[in-house]
Amino acid sequence: MWTLIKLILRRDRVKLPVWIGVISLSLLSMIPVLQKTYGDQSSIDVLYQTFSVNPAGLFLTGPVDAPTFGALVTIETLLWWGLAIAFMSTLLIVRHTRHNEETGAQELLLSGQIRRSSSLAAALIVAVAANIVMGLVIGGGLVLIAGEYWSPEHSWLFGAALALFGIVWSAIAAAVAQLFENTRLVNGVLAGLIGIAFVARGIGDFMGKVGSDGLLQPAWISSLSPFGWLQATRPLTFPDWSPLTTSLAVALAVSAVAFLLLARRDVGMGLVPARKGRTRASKFRRTGLGLTWHLQRNIAFGWLVGVLAMVGTIGIMTPEMTNIYDSSDSIKMLVESLGGQGALIPAFLSAMLAIIILMVVAYALQGLGKLRDEESSGHLESLLATKLSRRRWAMLHIGTVVVTSVIMLALTGCVMALGVNLLTDIEVSVAEYTLAGLSYGPIVLLFAGLYLLLFGIVPRVAGLVTWAYFGVVVFMTWLAPVMDIDKSIMNISILEHLPASPAEDIKLAPMLWITGIALLLVVIGFTAWSRRNLIER
Repeated sequence: MWTLIKLILRRDRVKLPVWIGVISLSLLSMIPVLQKTYGDQSSIDVLYQTFSVNPAGLFLTGPVDAPTFGALVTIETLLWWGLAIAFMSTLLIVRHTRHNEETGAQELLLSGQIRRSSSLAAALIVAVAANIVMGLVIGGGLVLIAGEYWSPEHSWLFGAALALFGIVWSAIAAAVAQLFENTRLVNGVLAGLIGIAFVARGIGDFMGKVGSDGLLQPAWISSLSPFGWLQATRPLTFPDWSPLTTSLAVALAVSAVAFLLLARRDVGMGLVPARKGRTRASKFRRTGLGLTWHLQRNIAFGWLVGVLAMVGTIGIMTPEMTNIYDSSDSIKMLVESLGGQGALIPAFLSAMLAIIILMVVAYALQGLGKLRDEESSGHLESLLATKLSRRRWAMLHIGTVVVTSVIMLALTGCVMALGVNLLTDIEVSVAEYTLAGLSYGPIVLLFAGLYLLLFGIVPRVAGLVTWAYFGVVVFMTWLAPVMDIDKSIMNISILEHLPASPAEDIKLAPMLWITGIALLLVVIGFTAWSRRNLIER
């Protein structure tokens, strides 16, 4: 068992610390930012009065329990960082269980002196330990940096709730991994379960009623969701440790079910029989473009639904932002720093559009990751044995991702404008907002060029470096304006070089030079890719 645990830690010696560090430190870094943004009690009071009755706020962040700084930190961080922890935990378990079976590594391990259940037990032990470490870092960090707002009990409950939340999802992932034999399908099912659990919690809050104690009591459906158990702890307002017993009981029960399911199936197989595919692919799918779209479509549709759902939520929130924007100077400063100067609607929507752009870029990076996935899995070698050339294969993937991203950008601006026209008394130009979304197209192309450059030169770190720069851009876009970082440092972010449309006029010059740099990176990347050998691992 200890040998298997060391093997997992060895394989994830970089990935696991990065997950824990990014999630913990980014959450803790939000505290000083929120202190500066909502530092005065008047801002907190306005937010409490607005979001405590706002349906979109209840669905996305949960209720604001009280007009306190702790309540605002809760709605800004608890559920959203919970999402990240859920994905970290599920991906960790699937990587060291189902993925090992799919690649044949598990069969090799079983040829030694280990039990079939040892690998699953080792993965669960590492996942539990990782979540406990993250909970200790978050809880201890809150004790150190926010002691003036709440007691140490509140901080430790916050960390414990997130840690146990991650452990619950680790157990769920262990059980789901026994059902299907395909890693991608298992990850897709788990992502769907996370989304369903989040939505169920949102519906429960939306249908909830205020109790005699003045707190919102969610409807019964919220009690079926791990997000509901997490939120029920109310760690920074009215701490309640009892929901943790539910999380612990479910984690133990589901883990036991996972081991029972493991004992009832063959190695490499799933309890749910794999669906037989067609005898022959369609005529379109037998082409290079058809195969590329088949590999990219699930990623594209998933992100498209997420982007449009976010845009729709922004449309619902737009009328509510009027009271907050007019009543709080600090929030007005934050919105204007993100979206430029001007009236409420253009400034707020420009700030929100910048966030949506980051979602589209994240989709593009995930889609481009298929280049490395296909090469490392050995699939590309078989494809190149056909008439498909190296350059055409890479261009098909990059072209599909870029074109789909541009469609998302156009739909973002269009749907946003339609929402404002329908939900407010202000009428904006649909064409203008559609062009505002399209004006960020060079950003997507630049990230595609950067990935291709690295893929051609150092393919093993192409995803890591590109995602790292994306993280820098996210930080500069969301947190840096509030922290008064020097302009010369802010220029590291490529978004700083484009006007914040629609609040600001679109400028052609920066779009052209960003596009030029992106095309140069693409050319160099293609040249390097054409000359290097395939690298499978």
